[in-house]
This record gives sequence, structure tokens and C-alpha cells, in this order.
Amino acid sequence: MDTQIRHTTDWRFSTIASWLGVTSACAYFANSPIALMLQLPISLSILLLLFYVLKHPNERVIAVSIGYFVLILALIPLTSTSLIFIHLVMFSAVFSPHFSLLKIMTAIILAMSVYGIEHADRWQGDIPWITFVVWLFFCSMNWFVSRRIVESLNMHYQSRQNYKELKAAQHVMGAMSAQQTRQHISRELHDSLGHKLTALSIHLDFVKRTAPKSVAETVNTCHQLSQQALSEVRDIVSTQRSDKPLLKQALEGIFALTPTLSCSLDVEVKDTLISQQHALCIVRFCQEMVSNTLKHTQANQFHFEVHIVSQSNKPYVMAKAWHNQPESSLPKAGNGLSGLKERMAQHHGHFEQLIEGSRLISVISLPLEQGGGH
Repeated sequence: MDTQIRHTTDWRFSTIASWLGVTSACAYFANSPIALMLQLPISLSILLLLFYVLKHPNERVIAVSIGYFVLILALIPLTSTSLIFIHLVMFSAVFSPHFSLLKIMTAIILAMSVYGIEHADRWQGDIPWITFVVWLFFCSMNWFVSRRIVESLNMHYQSRQNYKELKAAQHVMGAMSAQQTRQHISRELHDSLGHKLTALSIHLDFVKRTAPKSVAETVNTCHQLSQQALSEVRDIVSTQRSDKPLLKQALEGIFALTPTLSCSLDVEVKDTLISQQHALCIVRFCQEMVSNTLKHTQANQFHFEVHIVSQSNKPYVMAKAWHNQPESSLPKAGNGLSGLKERMAQHHGHFEQLIEGSRLISVISLPLEQGGGH
């Protein structure tokens, strides 16, 4: 198999139009009423097979291609029109990413040979070579063009996935930078200003004990102010050093960019338990769920939670997302969801969506032993 189809594009309209055209032509030029009746199940089987290919372009490719080719061969004896070669053009387009030009052309020449043998008596030795050459040209050009389209769409898909990964990394790196800045400030306050205020308080306390009564009250007030200032500095340092986890900061950064949604966040996972790659997976998942909620629903509330669970006696970090618009069916998997599934597979994780009480819940789970705790 040459190339995996990684994009998701809706080709249903063009597929139905092409299938309907060739089916109508074959029915009009049916060899007999019985042949017309036999065409119906074959043509319907081809349509179902094409829809399967559109929905699962990378599954059972060899079996599906053989099935399609056999159905084309079965249709040849039932009609006299060369428009049946439209199926061969579709065949070359559908399987262009998966098979080389040589393999596709071999199959097409074989089908044309069967067509030629089947209708040889009708031509009485005057074989329409130009017809075969033209259709062979269409098939080869369609293979070339379709393959380039697939490659282009795959590159576009990959660039979008890379952009989303970059945005997720930016959120995490932004949270790390903010935390480092706060830690630096708290360190400077503690090591520099805190020490100086401590020394000032000690000296004022000494002066207060030895000062004449005329200035004792003023010195005492200065000592109290220095104590208050020192206490406030210690509170600031304590607050900065007990800051929220990086993962929570990164997720809040995403929510800050979505003012049209009222977002709630519940993170019960320590940063030390998960790797940076797993944190990126969670941030990436949150981005996709927020994006899908904004694009495909009218919801005004969004909920996201992250916690540790046990599955088959193994610890997993699980992230769940849902919104407040009722749903009755699972959404069609597009580029974003396909990318999530791929990313989960890379990290031995799992992604799923389910309906619970008219609520669409999206869930990812990642094993902690694959990258936790540094």
C-alpha cells in the first residue's frame, strides 16, 4: 500500500453523480430485460461499496478493491455501452493513493480485455481501438490527478495538525514562562527586600528600646510599619510559590480566549504525575473540544475536568469535556477528531465520545506509566 489517506473530505455528491450516470447508461443499453434486472443488485452493491470506501478509506483496501473490480467485470456482460468504463475511471481515482500506476493500469487493461472479448462478435472484427485508448488515457490521468489531490490534502491536513500542536505547546510554554517569572520575583522579594526589611525591623526594635521618650512613639510606629511591610512581603512570596499547576494555567489560557463560552475547569492532577507530552495531549484535546463547541453548537456553557482514574488496575489520567446543548447523535469525525485519535494512539491512550442523558461527552485517557512523574 503506497499512501494512507489522512484527510477527511466529503466526496458523496461526486460519487453519487458518477455512479448514477454510469448506472443509467448501463440500464439504457442493457443487453436484455433479464440483464437489466441483474444489473440492479450489482449497481447497488457498487454504490454501497463506494460509500464504505468514503467512510473507511484505509480499511480492507485490498479486499474492497478486488470486490469493486469483480463487480465491474460482472456488469460488463449485461450491457453493451462503453460508458461502463466510467467505473474504471472511478476505480483508478478511488484507489490511486493505495496502488501504483502499474497495478491500476494492469487491472484496467484486464477489464477492457474482458469487455473486448464479450463484445467481439458485435464489432465483426472492426475493433474500436480509439475507444479503448481514450478510456485508458482518462483512467491514467485520473489516477495521476487524484493521487496529487490526496497528497495535497494530506499535506494541508498535516499542516493544520502541526499548527494546533504548536498552539497547544504555546499555552504550556506560556504557563511555564509565567510561573518562572513569578518564582523569580518571589525569590528576589525574599532574598533581597525580605532580608533588608528584617534588618530594618531589628534595628528599629533596638532604637525603640534606647530612644528618649520624645521620639519613642515615632520609632515604635516605624517599627510596626516595618513589621507590617515584612509580613506583606512574606504573604506575597508565599502566594507566588504556591501558584496553581502549569496544566491548569495552560487550560485557563485557552478559556480566556473564548469569551462567548462560560467555562468551568476542574483539575485534580499534580504536574509531577504527568509528562509534558501528556500535558500537551490534554491541552490539545481541550482546544479541539472548545473549537468544536464554538463551530458546531449554540452552547453557552463548557465544562472540562482532569483527574486520575484506575482502569484494569492501572492508573490513567482522564480528561472529559462537555457542553450544555442537548445532543442526540455522535458527531461525524472530521480532521480534528481524527488527529486526536492519532495522537492518542501515539501515546498509548484512548479517545471516545458518548451520549449520556442527551449530553455529548468527549473523553481521553492516558496511562500514567507511559510518561509520568519527572
